[in-house]
Amino acid sequence: MGLRKTNSLKFAFWKFLIMLLAGLFCAVIIPFCLFILSTTFGFTTSANYSELSVKEITPIIASTDDLSKIQLPTGCNYLILDKKLQVIDTNLDSDDLKLAINYASTGAVNTDHNKQFTLITRDNEYVVLQFYINSTYTNPWLSKHFISPELLLCIIIIINCILVCIYLTTSFAKKLSLQLNPLFEATTQFTNKDLDFEIGHSSISEFEELLIAFDEMKISLNKSLKKQWLSQQVLKEQIGALAHDLKTPLTVIMGNVDLISDTNMNDEQKSYAKYILDSSLQMKTYLKILIDITNTSSGYKLALKSTNTQNFIKQIQSQITALCNIKHLQLDFTFTNMPLNIYCDEILLQRSIMNIISNAVDNSCNKDYIHVCFCTSDNDLLINITDHGKGFSYDDLNYGKQQFYMANSSRDNKMHYGMGLYIADCIVQQHNGQLILENSLISKGAKVTIKIPLSTLC
Repeated sequence: MGLRKTNSLKFAFWKFLIMLLAGLFCAVIIPFCLFILSTTFGFTTSANYSELSVKEITPIIASTDDLSKIQLPTGCNYLILDKKLQVIDTNLDSDDLKLAINYASTGAVNTDHNKQFTLITRDNEYVVLQFYINSTYTNPWLSKHFISPELLLCIIIIINCILVCIYLTTSFAKKLSLQLNPLFEATTQFTNKDLDFEIGHSSISEFEELLIAFDEMKISLNKSLKKQWLSQQVLKEQIGALAHDLKTPLTVIMGNVDLISDTNMNDEQKSYAKYILDSSLQMKTYLKILIDITNTSSGYKLALKSTNTQNFIKQIQSQITALCNIKHLQLDFTFTNMPLNIYCDEILLQRSIMNIISNAVDNSCNKDYIHVCFCTSDNDLLINITDHGKGFSYDDLNYGKQQFYMANSSRDNKMHYGMGLYIADCIVQQHNGQLILENSLISKGAKVTIKIPLSTLC
């Protein structure tokens, strides 16, 4: 992982701030320049245009007899009154007319600073001119029906500033997210326990340094895990080989004990022979458990083949029936809507089912029911096994599938090593299925479900 040209995170934020200020400046200056251009080309007037125009035209109106011959400035309205302040002519609306008459009679200043009045005295009449202290459109229709150019300018500036902030912030966040993506990808790979990947790069120095540290940690961890995995594999192979090697002398011992038992022995000798035989059987059980541990740790090697479903189920049913008869349990066995053949490791799948059945039998009282149901639902094969025992405890539901987990109840007088459900779960997982532990709402006992996709079995 080589180094690339990078900049600091501080530099990235300063760059963003400068771009933001430049963007806001442009958002203000561009509409303002357009506003000046509109005034230059005569689309709008300047803010003091009406006031200056009225000052220029006031002496002309005062000395001219016919007001209709005078061209009033754009945006300027008028009111002609006689000496008794009676309206002769006007183009003001009713509200502005009242204000104009009041101004002519009292000289009161209008509170609306945008609208101003000026009074011109003629020989037989008064002329009141209304003008605006702001920019206006040269087009009368726009002036009447549209917002003022100054207000429009403010709205455009505000909208531009908001758009600039949104765009630059979104753009900066997207770029920052791209720089963080290699970190997110690396952490995801670590979470998934996958160390065989290439760590990316970032143009931000702080992120790049962190990625380099991640890469060094990945290499170191990969070497450590490979070394640990190899040592574990060697240890498992040695344990497995030792377990198999011990079976031979153990078989010899048990065979010789059987031969000795057939000879004439006194009571003391018979008791010693029985001790040897019982201990040998116990050692055989331990060896079987030891072999199971090594097999499940390294993974069972599945011997997948097409199996006739009906024969498979009948074989399991006969084994379950024999197991239930030992404790005089009643078996409720059903199967519906099963495929003609399933593609599986018949021996291992049968073993996983019988492990669960054995647990159910151990936790049932005499003459209780054991319910076994084979069915298909939503493209899955379901094998439900339910008993009428005490059910699973909270710890059982959470840890029951773990290796060497042993519940306290119903196990005092039996040799259990916490391997039954663990082995069943390993076998089911290798068939791409799952083992589900729950308590039955009907029987109040434990319910174990084997769920395997039909796509795996067919």
